[in-house]
Amino acid sequence: MKKYDAVILAGGINSGELRKFAPFENEALIIIGSSPMICYIQKALKKTSCVGNIIISCPGDSVRQIFSEDDKLIFVNSGEDAMESFANAVPFIKSDKVLVLPADIPFITQEAIEDFVNRCEEYEADVYYPLVSREVNEARFPGVRRTYVRLKQGVFTGGNLFLVKTEAVIKALDMGKKLVANRKHPLAIVRLFGADLVFKYITGQLSIPDIEKRFEDVLGIKGKAIISQYAEVGVDVDKPSDLKLAEKVLGQGI
Repeated sequence: MKKYDAVILAGGINSGELRKFAPFENEALIIIGSSPMICYIQKALKKTSCVGNIIISCPGDSVRQIFSEDDKLIFVNSGEDAMESFANAVPFIKSDKVLVLPADIPFITQEAIEDFVNRCEEYEADVYYPLVSREVNEARFPGVRRTYVRLKQGVFTGGNLFLVKTEAVIKALDMGKKLVANRKHPLAIVRLFGADLVFKYITGQLSIPDIEKRFEDVLGIKGKAIISQYAEVGVDVDKPSDLKLAEKVLGQGI
């Protein structure tokens, strides 16, 4: 297995209902057990054999100061959104493809990352994106609230772990910003790719190959959906019920 650098996007502002229970300005700093949330992602990446350098895109020094020099991390300033934060990390990426993760997926594991990368390496693409079936998700985390999409192949939720070819993604930053902004709204995402896909989605005829083909037609880069058997790639912490689940599952800290 090749080695890939990894970028953790840690510029997310903690807002809404979650902040009432975890009063930290930055989502990455929310304490789960005895550790800031971002530490779970960093530890999982550090254990993963296919990960090279780890780059953290974050604001100021609040995130940097929780790590030591022994952690051998590279820090860059985050941007106004996830795509700009990724762009700021690009000059420090040495691998031709890079893993990209947000700082709010503390359930992520070495096994889930390695499985995702192994499955990605079976295909040639510019962007790899995980899908997790409702069955897999609810078996691992019963009752967890997620946004699901019904496709011809089944009912899926999107993951929060990406493998991307750096040069290709830079060319599609504008569309990437729109996709990130609408990530919780499946129909809005489908609308970005044309009325015929909207019709297929509404009538239950939309398939994974349909989405992959239109993704390439519109953006000029090849996308590949990877069906993962690890629910850990799909569950983030962005509401109080997620934090409660994280405390239950990870409450002992790391």
